[in-house]
Amino acid sequence: MKSRTIGIVCGVLTVLVLFLPDQVDKPEPPEPPKPVEKDIVEKAFDMYEELWRTHAVATAEKLESGELDTDQKVWEFIAAGQEPARRMAFDKIAEKEQAFFDERGGWSPEAHAELLRSYRK
Repeated sequence: MKSRTIGIVCGVLTVLVLFLPDQVDKPEPPEPPKPVEKDIVEKAFDMYEELWRTHAVATAEKLESGELDTDQKVWEFIAAGQEPARRMAFDKIAEKEQAFFDERGGWSPEAHAELLRSYRK
């Protein structure tokens, strides 16, 4: 009789367990962080990096083809590619800086120092 009572209790408990919710205190999944938009400086450096890397590959290809065969030619080719890459990448910063100075009535050492400090995060 004792084992029969234990069996009935176990059966009832098993049925009750089947009707319990999966997790009572299931926490909400955290929201993924929102991507932070890059500022003008980060964008410029990202562009410059991409251009620099592309030019590095072009330099390697010229080395492998024999077109560049001295260190002097290599350094000149690298320099020739870096200058326009910098201009393209940092053009937006130059425009922003000019607008900054225009808003303040022109360039001044104080305004330039303020502008440069604004780039620090």
